[in-house]
Amino acid sequence: MAKIENFEMEITTLGRMRTVWVYLPDNYSDKGDGFPVIYMHDGQNLFYDRLTAYGAAWHVDKVLDEIYRNTGMSCIVVGVECNDKTRFSEYSPWNASLAMRHRPADKANRGGEGGKYAEWFANVLKPYVDGRYNTDRQRMATAVAGSSMGGLISCYIGLKYQRIFETMGLFSTYTAFNQAAFNRFESSTLQNLPQHAYIYAGGKEWGDDAPANKEMVDIAMSLYRKLFKRQICCELTIDSELPHYETAWETYFRPFAEHFLTRYEEYKRKQ
Repeated sequence: MAKIENFEMEITTLGRMRTVWVYLPDNYSDKGDGFPVIYMHDGQNLFYDRLTAYGAAWHVDKVLDEIYRNTGMSCIVVGVECNDKTRFSEYSPWNASLAMRHRPADKANRGGEGGKYAEWFANVLKPYVDGRYNTDRQRMATAVAGSSMGGLISCYIGLKYQRIFETMGLFSTYTAFNQAAFNRFESSTLQNLPQHAYIYAGGKEWGDDAPANKEMVDIAMSLYRKLFKRQICCELTIDSELPHYETAWETYFRPFAEHFLTRYEEYKRKQ
């Protein structure tokens, strides 16, 4: 039976403790072949409605349980808790741009710590998970995913640490936090290895705010063009009816996970 475990872990590069949730599929075993892993942010929003600030989770466990029942494909999911007081800072390597629509009010939470968070995520968290669980450590078995600011840091981690993460799940990715800095990072980071990216945006991310909704769709399309130019194999989904909310990301987490696991199974068969 699938289960969800959790443990406390220090973000050593920032000196902060966080809860880490780990979903283990129904067929998980400490013996035999290792399991692919999807690493995610905003871990408190992934599994339990009662832990979210907004009343609804992604229900990643239910989605993956159903995928396993229907296809036999399965994976581990690792979700790292965030703290709203430091979320913008941890999820962006750059300070908030003066040009962004709604700058965070707290000057201590305006970005700049994402590089240290990413370093811990790739070089401390992943090796720890590999040592604690029966994982497949190959890059083809390893994905990083998140939404909004979590999408921004997922893209940063995916490109910077290509040797570790083959696949990126970029949901409602908010590169406008500092678009100019993101553009400089993307253009100066070489594409050394093949990758896949799933890019999603909703057409009603911000309700009736038409300019803000257009910005999110434009971001997704621009991100697709940038990653496609890098010869990353990309899939772009725009759902004109959905808002900036966990239920939307739950809907499109399913195809992201299915495609990641299908590629992984095909890769294994070729070995």
